[in-house]
Amino acid sequence: MNNGTNKSALPSLISEVLTDQHHCIDNVFASTWKTLRFSKLLRAAGFSKRSGLQITQTVFVLLLWKWLAVSSIAMFSRKAMGTFCDAKKDVMYELLKREDINWREFNLLTAKEVYQANRLHDSRIKAFVLDDSIKCRRGKKMEGVSSHFDHVTNRHVMGQQVLTLGLVTEEAFLPVDSQVSVSQTNAKGLNRPFKDGRSVVAKRYQEATEQGKPE
Repeated sequence: MNNGTNKSALPSLISEVLTDQHHCIDNVFASTWKTLRFSKLLRAAGFSKRSGLQITQTVFVLLLWKWLAVSSIAMFSRKAMGTFCDAKKDVMYELLKREDINWREFNLLTAKEVYQANRLHDSRIKAFVLDDSIKCRRGKKMEGVSSHFDHVTNRHVMGQQVLTLGLVTEEAFLPVDSQVSVSQTNAKGLNRPFKDGRSVVAKRYQEATEQGKPE
């Protein structure tokens, strides 16, 4: 455990767990990883990596970054990544840039595993709900974004609209699938074309720009 982690760079609850001698957050996360059989789900979703850090380790660190809610990969790399592995931030960036990774399939398989592991099928009350939200994206070089009206802040913001399908039970809300929408209003396209227009990521981007909600 690396007690040199900068607590101020992380959310308060997370920083307390990171520096608590009685809790090893990587063990907590690893336990969940094992319970939900993430390694098996990654293989089922077609995740693979030819060299370097194994794909399971790379995804483990990437999901841990999201779970810790650190603002950026760069900050996570500087302040906490060394606590969990010897990998550099480039490993995470490279994974996110890959066009062949089917995150949607992995999400669906994870939702199914959570549903079965927690016996949500036994819940007395179950219903599907749709959650419509705006994901703000900032930055001069930001691509694949457009202008959307955010009803929460009551103003137009740059980003993407995200429609999430979830299952609600008495015990939990389980995200099942999601679709991103990029409108035609002040849209900023890609800085460079996809290497393979038939890839999973290219097809999802096409859906986001061409099959969004009516303007």
